[in-house]
Amino acid sequence: MDPLTLALLRIGQATRAVGLDEARGLGLTPVQAQTLLFVERTKSFATTVRQLAATLGATHASTVGVVDGLAARGLLTREPSQQDRRVTLLRLTPAGEATCRRLSAWGAQLSAALGRLAPAERASLERGLGALIWSLRAAGHLTVAEPCRGCVHFTENAAPGQPEPHRCALLQRFLSEEEARKDCPEHQPQATS
Repeated sequence: MDPLTLALLRIGQATRAVGLDEARGLGLTPVQAQTLLFVERTKSFATTVRQLAATLGATHASTVGVVDGLAARGLLTREPSQQDRRVTLLRLTPAGEATCRRLSAWGAQLSAALGRLAPAERASLERGLGALIWSLRAAGHLTVAEPCRGCVHFTENAAPGQPEPHRCALLQRFLSEEEARKDCPEHQPQATS
């Protein structure tokens, strides 16, 4: 195994350990923390169990188990989609929103470790890891969701002055500023020159 691959595996191991440590401090598992953050940060019409399973890299059955546990704790609810009654959307309860506010510091140990890098090292690492992430996404090994800005399907201020001024051509719907800032699993980055 080459040294870079080994280093990435070690980083993955350390990331899991840090995530477990920080989530335990909130009475959660890392997957529960990721689930709550997924519901908080993802567009309201995309918070399905199917999309959550893809984001977590988990099976549908195990994802349902995580959702059931969070619902039993009063942190999540399910509601039918207005567009398709066969689709169930996940929503945070007020207690779930409060837990997400406590999760704002989740990842602090990793941020502190990154803060020890020189700015040039950090920029180089960000570029390299970004390219690796998009390569893994293209190969189908990773689901990456991003906010609308920078997506080929997004038109900013397509309807100026309206409550939902932005437009997504892929979904064929208008979006509020709040929805445009949330992650979308269909994000396709614009080509950079």
